[in-house]
Amino acid sequence: MTNETEKITINLGVVDLAQIDVLSEQGIYSNRSDFIRMAIRKQLEAHKEQVEQSLTPVASKKQWEKVIGIWTIDKATLVDWGNEANNKLNISVIGMLILGKDITPELFEATVGKVVVRGKIVASDEIKTLIKKME
Repeated sequence: MTNETEKITINLGVVDLAQIDVLSEQGIYSNRSDFIRMAIRKQLEAHKEQVEQSLTPVASKKQWEKVIGIWTIDKATLVDWGNEANNKLNISVIGMLILGKDITPELFEATVGKVVVRGKIVASDEIKTLIKKME
């Protein structure tokens, strides 16, 4: 599983930052980034239910495949899905969706109904265009 990171910029008050530095100096956190990551994880855990509820669009009554994290889908998965399912696959991801380079636009259209990603999509330009049309 890939663990990509992205850089963000935040503004903190001098007093808050000084307190973080003290905790880092005492060895409680390895550095400022470590403290901020831990604080963010704590808040995400506190709001886990709200995040999970957002995986399925409210107006939809269709079956959705839901993932929080990184989901890689290859051609074989879509072929299997197309052979087994009566309906198209609806995908909801919070994190990153990686669609294999071997997935053709025709296969994608035949097997996928809707894609909702809050995060990043890694796919061919043709597949990204199809996803945009689904919005």
